[in-house]
Amino acid sequence: MEAFKDIKVSIKKEEGNIGLYDISPLPRGYGQTLGNALRRILYSSLKGSGVTGIKVKGAKHEYSTINGVKEDLTTIILNLKQVKFRVDSEDAKVCKISAKGKGVVKASDIEVEAGVTVATPDIVIANLTDASAELVMELTVESGIGYRDAGHIDREEGGMIPLDCDFTPIERVSMSVEQTRKGQETDLDAVLIEVETDGSITPKEALLESAKILQEFAGKVMIAMGISKKEVEQREEEINTVEIEEVVEEEYDEANDLRIEDLQISKRSKTGLLAGGYKTLGDLKSVTVDDLLSLSGFGNKSLNEVVELLNQYGINIKSE
Repeated sequence: MEAFKDIKVSIKKEEGNIGLYDISPLPRGYGQTLGNALRRILYSSLKGSGVTGIKVKGAKHEYSTINGVKEDLTTIILNLKQVKFRVDSEDAKVCKISAKGKGVVKASDIEVEAGVTVATPDIVIANLTDASAELVMELTVESGIGYRDAGHIDREEGGMIPLDCDFTPIERVSMSVEQTRKGQETDLDAVLIEVETDGSITPKEALLESAKILQEFAGKVMIAMGISKKEVEQREEEINTVEIEEVVEEEYDEANDLRIEDLQISKRSKTGLLAGGYKTLGDLKSVTVDDLLSLSGFGNKSLNEVVELLNQYGINIKSE
């Protein structure tokens, strides 16, 4: 579809683990189609890492208490479920906690293997209440997708307590569809999608990964319908070699909201612009000379009048 060739992703906001992105322009109706697909994939199909099992010195089961530790083991387990990791391989990793003396034990105190990073270092795991207290733990960290129930894990190793784990790195996704324009095409969609992650992946990485998964599934459907795998791979290669233009949101300018009706130009020029679907000064930022001359009743006099007005606001229109 020709309209898909000009899609841009604009960064509206990126603050910490939250990112807001505008995907446009899209043909009418495709905003909901694309937005809902990306939203479902973000929630269900991205890989994350978490604690799937623990061994605790002096504890035989998850209902144990530990001398000198304020929290019981059940509470400590709930705290550990909030800790997220970045892991650079598919293999299970073994991390450790070895804390002694009075103080607070945080996720930043976890001793990690090579290739493992704690993405949520500020989470409190336990509070040691006296100088003789100690908390010695061995954590099994694994990567996965979705939710894994601890009830399906055999306790093969003595003292190992399996934990259920929600691997999903996405905290929240919100999506809305707005109307946008391209030149004189006014009946187009823009998807606004906001992504909040747990810190183990950036919002931008999460959105990109979800788009890759969507592409992969579309390719599998094509193969199932008789298109050769080689042709599908060639199509994917063509997409991957296209340079993606990333547009950073411009600083807000109040002049963009000035209505055409309120501009200091002739009634004839206003009528021509309004008939062409231009409602505000901001709508004219991407207009060309040819766009203006194609408007009904718009001649050189109206063109010169509008060009002069736009120059006053620092907008220089293109000749083609």
